Amino acid sequence: MLGDIVRKDFKEIDKNEEVSKIFGYLYEEKDFPIIMDGKKPWGIIDERRLIKTKLSGREKVKGFVVGVPKLDASYSIRKAKEKMVKSGVDVIIVTSNKELLGYVTALDIAKKIGIDKNAEMLMRYVDGVGEDDEIGEVINLMKKRNERFLPVLDGNKFLGIVCVRDILKVITTHEKITDYHQEKTSLLEAPIKGFMERGVKVCSPYEKEELIDIMEEQGFAVVCKNNEYMGIIEPLDLLRD
Repeated sequence: MLGDIVRKDFKEIDKNEEVSKIFGYLYEEKDFPIIMDGKKPWGIIDERRLIKTKLSGREKVKGFVVGVPKLDASYSIRKAKEKMVKSGVDVIIVTSNKELLGYVTALDIAKKIGIDKNAEMLMRYVDGVGEDDEIGEVINLMKKRNERFLPVLDGNKFLGIVCVRDILKVITTHEKITDYHQEKTSLLEAPIKGFMERGVKVCSPYEKEELIDIMEEQGFAVVCKNNEYMGIIEPLDLLRD
C-alpha cells in the first residue's frame, strides 16, 4: 500500500502565497512544498515553469503549479505506478480519509517494485550544451525543450550537468559571476561553465543494481560509455514499461 512508503517531510503552502516562499525548498533542501487550495491538497511546483517567467518573487504560487494524482494510502503501489506514469509527473499526493498524509515519489515506487531494465534501456537522449554557452542561451534551450537537466559536453565527452534548480538559483539570487569572462556585465552573458555541476556520478549503459542509489543521491543519472555521453535517466523513466 502507498501508506507503507509515504514521505511526511512536507510543508503546506497556500496557492496564494508569493512564489518566493518556495525558494528555500529549491535551494536548501527544505521540506517538500505541497500546494494547497484552502484545506485541499492541489499540486506541486513545476520548476520548469519558474524559468519561463522573469521572476520578481512576488508572483503567486498558483501560477507555477501542476496538478498531480491524489490517492488514498490504501491504494496499491502497482496501481499507483500506473497513475503516476499516466500523469507524467513523478510525485503522488497521498491522503487518508481525505486528509493530507504526505507524498510518494517515482523513486519510492521504483525501490519498492524494483527495475528489470538496464540503464541503456531506460535512458533517453537529451541534446547537450557547451561549457562556453551563455546562461541566457541555456535558459532558452531549457524553455524550448521543457527539460530539467541538460548535459554539458565537449564533443561527445561528458563534462557535467546543468539543472533547472541551478538556473533558478542564478536568476533569483543574482549570484556574482565567477572569474570566467569578468568583462561581461550581464549575468545572462556569463558562460555556463561557472555554474554547471561537476563531479556528477555516471553509470554504464549496462548498470541496473546501483542505478536507483545513484538517482536517489543526485535526482538523475547520466549514462556514459568510456566517458562518452549517451543519455539521461529521470525518476519517472524508471517506471515506464
